Amino acid sequence: MTVLSILSQPPMRRFTAGFVRARRRLRGSTQNTRATLWMLFSFCFFTFEMVGTRMIGAEVPTAQIVLVRSAAQLLILLPFLLQAGPSVFRTEHIGLHALRGVLSVGGLFAYFYSYGHLPLASAVSISFARNLFIVAMAAIVLGEIVRWRRWTATIVGLIGVLVIMRPGAGDFSFAYGVAVIGAATGAAITLTTRALATREAPIQIMAYIAIFTTLGSLVPGVMAWQTPTAWQALWLIVIGTFGSIGQYVAIRAFRLGEASALAPIDYARLIFAVGAGYLVFAELPDRYTLLGAAIIIASTAYITIREARLARARGG
Repeated sequence: MTVLSILSQPPMRRFTAGFVRARRRLRGSTQNTRATLWMLFSFCFFTFEMVGTRMIGAEVPTAQIVLVRSAAQLLILLPFLLQAGPSVFRTEHIGLHALRGVLSVGGLFAYFYSYGHLPLASAVSISFARNLFIVAMAAIVLGEIVRWRRWTATIVGLIGVLVIMRPGAGDFSFAYGVAVIGAATGAAITLTTRALATREAPIQIMAYIAIFTTLGSLVPGVMAWQTPTAWQALWLIVIGTFGSIGQYVAIRAFRLGEASALAPIDYARLIFAVGAGYLVFAELPDRYTLLGAAIIIASTAYITIREARLARARGG
């Protein structure tokens, strides 16, 4: 089919034909390619969640935002829980689920506070330090052997965090410290999720996360609750629905593709954050944020590649 013949078709027919061709190509692609597209799709939802948090984070209490987000996730998950039946709650690892739930509550508080008070690019860049904390926690808590190369990359990456934070500078914000706590909490969540993933079904993990985060944020959320304006209510709905849908789409991506193949895609979140920050809030990352982000990304990318090589060697 020539270009001229395509252009001569009605717009709706051209759109339908293009959609069919794209679907055929997608079916013929690898699982990792499809997983990458799903992951990028999840970033679109998470970007709306970030923008919503930045819009109202300085006005609406963080505890209220966490409660809305957790309750929305539970409501969206409820039909699947009803379909699965009571067996979804049968577990021999309730302690590990509880630990995961407590960490999730703390992580959500840190996430929404930092994204509500920091430029989006800075908040996202610091969140990449999660992989650095995973290395340290794996060595200290789990007793994993971490040799000097990964320790060096971890220390260099943490220096990148300090470059972004600029402690001692006049514009230093308490929210930077909260963002670092959020990255550390995210690392602990990742490790507990790995432990649960070998013992429990995904629906069980998601069910207990939704229940524990809702219960954990209920009291502080109710105590801090303030009646939102129509504008704030709109963004609360966006945060609750888009964040929950984004989490589902991300899980779908991880079920399709290999973790090592998807790990580098995580850095694309910075592109989404910079774009949203510029278009919505007229924010542009300064040279310190760009330098610190480059150091963190280089360090975590090295750690990811190194761990993948070690995993292949152990598999061999």
